[in-house]
Order: sequence, then C-alpha cells, then structure tokens
Amino acid sequence: MTLGRTCGAVAAMLVASSAFATAALSDTMTMWVRASGVNAATHMVDLWNATHPDKIELTTIPDNQMVTKLATGVQAGEVPDLVSFDLIYMPDFMKAGFLTDLTDDLKANPNYASVAQAYKDIATYEGKIYGAGFTPDVSILVWNKDLFKKAGLDPDKPPQTIGEIHEDAKKIHALGPDIYGFYFSGSCPGCNIFTASPMMVAAGSKMLPANGDDDALTGEGVKDVLEAYKEMWSEGLVPKSAQTDNGANFTSEFKTGKIGIQGTGGFLLSDLKKEVPDLNFGVAFLPGAKEGQVSSFVGGDVVAIPKGSKHEALARKFIAWELSDEAQLEGLAKNNIVPSRPALADNKYFAADPRVVVTAKAIGVGYVPWVYHFADMVNSDSSPWINMFQRAIFDGDVDGAISEGRSKMKEIAGE
Repeated sequence: MTLGRTCGAVAAMLVASSAFATAALSDTMTMWVRASGVNAATHMVDLWNATHPDKIELTTIPDNQMVTKLATGVQAGEVPDLVSFDLIYMPDFMKAGFLTDLTDDLKANPNYASVAQAYKDIATYEGKIYGAGFTPDVSILVWNKDLFKKAGLDPDKPPQTIGEIHEDAKKIHALGPDIYGFYFSGSCPGCNIFTASPMMVAAGSKMLPANGDDDALTGEGVKDVLEAYKEMWSEGLVPKSAQTDNGANFTSEFKTGKIGIQGTGGFLLSDLKKEVPDLNFGVAFLPGAKEGQVSSFVGGDVVAIPKGSKHEALARKFIAWELSDEAQLEGLAKNNIVPSRPALADNKYFAADPRVVVTAKAIGVGYVPWVYHFADMVNSDSSPWINMFQRAIFDGDVDGAISEGRSKMKEIAGE
C-alpha cells in the first residue's frame, strides 16, 4: 500500500470513528406537548434538532388528557424529559410535586431576567421556580378602522378606557342595524377570562382567590366592566347571538367587518391577514377605567421538566436555550409567534407590521391568575366566573352576581 493510500485509509477511519463517537454521545429526549400548542412547539423543537446533536422527539397529547396523563406518569415513573402545557395548570402541578426545581438554573440565566413577569409569577411556588414561558399567547383589543372612520371617530385612535369602548360602540352601531359596536362570546368562560378580566385588572381589581382566605373579585374594576357590558347588551350594541355563543364564533364575528371593537387573542392576527386581507383593523392593549390603565391575559404554554426525567441535565440545557435570542427570534418570531421576552418585540420579523409589535409588547403588561382548581373556578360551563358574568350582563344583577361569584370562588379555592 502506498503512503497516499495509507493516509487516506487512516483519514477515513478517523472520520468514521468521529461520526461514531458523535452518535454515541448524542441522546434523544422525549417531550409532551398539548395539542393546541403543537404548532408553536414544533417550530422550537425543529430549530433545536437542526442546531444540536441531541434530539427531541415530540409527542402530542390531547388538551383534556394532559393533566391526568402527567399525574399518572409521574406516579408510575414513566414521564417525558420535557413537558409543555397550559400555563394555568402550573400551580396545581407545582403543589403536587410533579416538576423539577429550576431555580438556580433560571436565576443564573441572564435571559430569564427579561421574561414577562406573568410567566415568572405563574411558575413560582414557595420561592422556587419550576418552569419558563415557552410558546406564548396574549389577549388584545382589536378595532375596525373603516367603521371608526364612517362613524366619525379617529380610525387611528383605539378606545383608551372601558367608558370609551362603550361610547365608541354607540357611534358605530348608529351606522346601521346590522353593524354592531362590540362583541363578546357570552357563554364562553375561557374567552371572557381572557378578554374581560384584563380590563378589570387594569382598573385595579384582584380577580381569583389562591385559597379560601384570599380575596376575590375586589376593587371597582370588576363592577365597572360588568356594568359597561350590561349597558352595551341592553342598548343593542352587541348582536343577540352573543348570549349563547360558547366560543364557536369568538373569532369569526370580527372577520365579517360588521363589528367595531372586540377583545381577542394575538392568534387572530394571522387569521385576519390571511382570510380577510382587506379588513382594515388596529391592535391595542386592553384598557382599564382610566386612561393609561392597561393589561392583558398572558396565556400559552410553559415548559418544565417532570420529576423522573431520564435526561434531566440535557432537558435543563433545552430550557436555557429556549430563552435565548436565537430560539425566541428564529423559533418564535420568525414563525409569527410572540416571544416570552417582551424586550424582543421590536425585531426584524415583526417590523413590517406594527400590530404584531403591539401584540408582543402586550405580554409585558399582562397578568395570569395564580390559582388552584382554575378549571372549576373559571373554565367549566357552570363555573362561578361564567355564572357571574351572565347574571350580571343578561339578567342585569351586577352586585348580586359579584357577591355570589366571590362566595363560590372562595369555596372552591378552600377545597
């Protein structure tokens, strides 16, 4: 064998050896994600897999099975390395001891400092941090600029207060019997905690109780918002169909071009631009009772490490990475998903549409209720939240509705 052939053979062996070593050293993590968050999670996982030797296998879990599946998995010692789920269940999972303490990792991560406060709050239990914001969503206010202009309103000036929403809605409905000033889904608990409660919080109210001794529905904001909704309903500024809407028309009504103002989610922007590209609409923060008061409901998913993860060290690296500029911008913003770090709202991917920038910044002014039993307190069809909402608006008994809602919520919180 010549020297050249010998060198070539050695080089080939080294390449093969190196490839084998890399394969031997790489691992595959498992990750569960709820079905409604799989699109955003896939973008993040694909980016990780494209830029790291260690891979992630993603498994989609139906939304209504995630809580039970994770609970039984932890008890049986059969859990994924990472889990992404609706942030509202963090308090229940943390209290149950299902999740790994990430306090030291996250406090040492400079990117964690700029994560939206709502994500920090919801993932903290007894002074320890158990997760981080992963694939966000947030509530916003949208308004139809063409209807504003026709009604003699400034199309570039959204309502600055709850009272202005009411006044603007009157002028818009005056355009015609089939044009409505405002819309909400009257039989949808989740839709209204997402869009109405931030206005209450912006006006200074505290919403849900963390335990049986905690305050609930305090402050004038709750009454201010319910009174405004009641009046808009009784004055015919809202379509009659809203009363029985269980969320099926939560996004479709505004697309008709016949609704002036609505609280909705950031997810609607892509749909509007795709389905009704000629609809001229604006995006703003949800207002409170006074000008300058703003808030939002911060939703979406958090990511955490279940107790019993077989690749815990690697899973910790993923959580550190998902907060990086690379992940937040190339994984989320590039795919029209708002980052969990509001400081990144002004980026090259959002620059062409200021409405997306406003949506991304809304995460920085938002809240999320830290409570146990959120499903019973809010999301169920017979929850104290939706019963209060409907009794106040459709029956007109605002004070009685708030009093009963407060009592029922505290009863659930004390269980």
